[in-house]
Amino acid sequence: MTLEGILVGLVVIIVGLAWAFYGLRAFTILLPIWAFIVGFGAGASWIQELFGGGFLATTTSWVGGFFIGLVLALLSYFLYYAAVVLLGGALGYTLAAGFAVGIGLPNFLAIIVGLVAGAALGAAVLLLAMPAFLVVWLSAIGGATAVANGLLILLGRIDLKDIEGGLGQGLLRDPAIAVVTVIVVAAAGIYYQMREVTESTVAVERATYRA
Repeated sequence: MTLEGILVGLVVIIVGLAWAFYGLRAFTILLPIWAFIVGFGAGASWIQELFGGGFLATTTSWVGGFFIGLVLALLSYFLYYAAVVLLGGALGYTLAAGFAVGIGLPNFLAIIVGLVAGAALGAAVLLLAMPAFLVVWLSAIGGATAVANGLLILLGRIDLKDIEGGLGQGLLRDPAIAVVTVIVVAAAGIYYQMREVTESTVAVERATYRA
């Protein structure tokens, strides 16, 4: 296991746990971090597809990933509607693109699949006006997915290249551990967060966003 793998694994687990258990309460802080993580992975994958080389194996892929991640993080922090779309879009992309690569689709097709899935889930969240329960469910599932991938990296069951398509790809590499981890963490996160949802907490509204 490389030092990069250890660092990425730890960061993904920490961010995943925070997102799974505090996604609603600390939404305006954690969503940009989550958007950065997903954007970083997606950006590095896109750079790899354009210029070749291994996933996060070149300076260009690191810089490209950082830039895409930073853009998404800033958009989700400053713009309410960007936050709404990215809540669903980031999860939809990283799962769909990852699954697509995991079942053998070429990277460019996987990127298209991920973008379509991300756009669809982002649009759904937008149309539903980002209800609190949806924030809870999506953050818990997204966080649990990240935790599962980070755990698999630290256990040496997957490498960084196994998540080049997205976090969904890592889940397919070792489904037994992945499924159990996702179910346990997501269920615990949903239960913990739902205690914060009251009749007055119906949705994350534009008027109160970052208020």
